[in-house]
Amino acid sequence: MPAHDALPTWAELFKLTLPQMGLMLCHLIISMTDIWAAGVLGPEVQAAVGVITQIFAMMMLLTSLIGSGCMATVSQSLGAGLKLRASRYAGLIVMLSACGGTAVALMAFAAEPLIFSIMGVSSDIRPALTVFFAAYCCQLPFYYVLIMINSIFRAHKKVLFPLLTLALMTVANVVGDCGFGLGMAGMPAFGVAGIAWTTFAAALLGLASNIALAVGLGVLSRVSFAPWRWCRRAMPYLFRVGVPAAAGQIIMQAGSLATLAIVSALPSGSTPALAGMSLGSRVHSFLMFPLGAFSMSMAILGGHLLGAGRTEALFAFGRKTAFATGAALLAPSLLLWIFRGQAAALFSDDAEVIGQASLFLMFSCLGGPLSGVTGILHGVFAGAGATSLSCRIGAVTSWAVGIPLAWLTGIWLGWGPGGIYASGFAAQVAGAAWTLLLFHQKKWIAFGMRRRQDSSVNRLFRANEQ
Repeated sequence: MPAHDALPTWAELFKLTLPQMGLMLCHLIISMTDIWAAGVLGPEVQAAVGVITQIFAMMMLLTSLIGSGCMATVSQSLGAGLKLRASRYAGLIVMLSACGGTAVALMAFAAEPLIFSIMGVSSDIRPALTVFFAAYCCQLPFYYVLIMINSIFRAHKKVLFPLLTLALMTVANVVGDCGFGLGMAGMPAFGVAGIAWTTFAAALLGLASNIALAVGLGVLSRVSFAPWRWCRRAMPYLFRVGVPAAAGQIIMQAGSLATLAIVSALPSGSTPALAGMSLGSRVHSFLMFPLGAFSMSMAILGGHLLGAGRTEALFAFGRKTAFATGAALLAPSLLLWIFRGQAAALFSDDAEVIGQASLFLMFSCLGGPLSGVTGILHGVFAGAGATSLSCRIGAVTSWAVGIPLAWLTGIWLGWGPGGIYASGFAAQVAGAAWTLLLFHQKKWIAFGMRRRQDSSVNRLFRANEQ
């Protein structure tokens, strides 16, 4: 095989994936530290952290819109050798994220009473929640830009730098929570305010570090911020990729809520079923932990290969990696399937909850290899800018297959929670079959960016390089 057509190696894939797994671990440590420190202050504070986490997840949905467009536009431009276009898209993404984060923060501040009312926030946790809400809203514009610069680094295959930044933030968050929150090591204890504003300070520290790294490495520079005429012409593709990605997340979250509503509507046993689903999904998430990082790595490599016009290499590598990932998940999925009851018992003493978690894991483990295959292929779609295909698959299989079947089997036929879990597996099978069909039809290739760029700009950029 000629060198130009050689596939990416497993070493290259793991080199991109391992730091991103470290990123996910840092996010987990930050989250768990906040929850632990809040628990020390009292159950009301811990409950407030849980509520603000849900609110913050909603406010961060806009990042999926900009972030998906970032990965496709920057990686494809770099793969095509259009460094100026990649740099300008990076600058445009930074500006959009700053404006988007500011707008969302202002709207959240204005809608604070309405948000608390809709969520039914009790008077016990409202004082602590108000402090967290203010701190999280203030950090939102900075956090948006921080996350987007991380995405820009990933598109440049510089995945180690986001990890270093987030590791610094993790250390700062632990020190701030323990020191300014709980008053350890003789530091002044500010309680709730200490924990809340530590998050704000960590975001500022991370953003400052990211900007310094991006400028120092040449990822962002003066030429990154293009005239309005260029930005106006560049934004449609960015949103054509990002809007379906954001819509897909919203639709899937709505589908999850609908499934929970069906479980809640069961004539009996709804509470153990809800608890068992929650427990089972957490246990299964440990097994599927690396898949998100692998999928992101495929989006990075896919964008570079497609931008370079190496569509056949991308197709062959995507197919090879997808089936290897599915095969690699067979043994651990089988192991968890066999010991699913024992695994659930590690996290609960309630026999009914353990039984429901075991039943949920039975179907989840069956779908583990399918998740591996589809996760990799959707990463390829994301790198190609074909997020609308992923959105379509998720929306149809959830709302036309999974949810109707869950109502039919769980409530109408009286099969209970088992029918609902089985319906989720059926939707997963349908989604995997559709994903494989679209992948082999290669329709996702047409979503890639065109190589054209203004010739005078190219000449100027080449002259600057010389």
